[in-house]
Amino acid sequence: MATADSDMCAVTMPASRRFYVHVGSLGFLVAAQPSVFNEVATALALSGASRALDQAVEDWAMFSPAGAEQTLVTGASELHKHAADALRLAFQCMVHLVPARFGATELLLGASEQINAWCFEDDYLTYATDEDAAAVMYAETGSLRRLRSEIRRSPDYDPSLQMISGQSLFLFDGNAGTGKRTALFYKKQAARLLRAYHPSAVPHDIDDAALAKVIENCVSPFAATFDGDSVLDQCMRRARLMVALLVRSLPPAPTTTVTCPEAVKVPAAAGAY
Repeated sequence: MATADSDMCAVTMPASRRFYVHVGSLGFLVAAQPSVFNEVATALALSGASRALDQAVEDWAMFSPAGAEQTLVTGASELHKHAADALRLAFQCMVHLVPARFGATELLLGASEQINAWCFEDDYLTYATDEDAAAVMYAETGSLRRLRSEIRRSPDYDPSLQMISGQSLFLFDGNAGTGKRTALFYKKQAARLLRAYHPSAVPHDIDDAALAKVIENCVSPFAATFDGDSVLDQCMRRARLMVALLVRSLPPAPTTTVTCPEAVKVPAAAGAY
């Protein structure tokens, strides 16, 4: 994907922030521009694999008197970097609608920002840009849907949090840029592209071998979870789950109009990761 000019579309939100993206919003973006599927799906797959590896390390540290082996700890750190870089590259090429009242757009992630932590809950992919924001993200309790309703009622409820849902996420266009009065361009462009959308035009998988190679460079094929399962297999299962999540979020083929529901229902089996 083409990167955005940071001078033209700098993020103006607080430096320490969270943004929560409903998976259906990514589904609409990919449906409108299928060429980005591999980049988005790979980033999600690596983030899922990284969370699985983190969990394996945490289990060893919690339940084993000897703790986790240093090679596993180091591998988790390396895989986290791969996932963070993949998410950063994908998100720096996306814009989202912002008040007031959705007449403007802004980069989802600024050129100088990083992805520090991530999670998935209640059909939302949640991200934090630094350790302070991550601590807030992990400490949050309650329904994200209720939080979204609260933000709708009070847009200034939490300036460090953006919640993105519905058809409000788009691929950055260098001709339009971002800022005031750019939302109409992106919405019209997406509507035009979605009129020609068909689910068969979107890939439904990524290169498993390439994904496995990245993970294998961080994790020994002999590494085991505290329960004795293969760490590599656990990482790959979680990675595939995230790709399936994205595929299931794709909207149905349009008939005469394209609707923009907030929630594309994801099977409960997806769970939190």
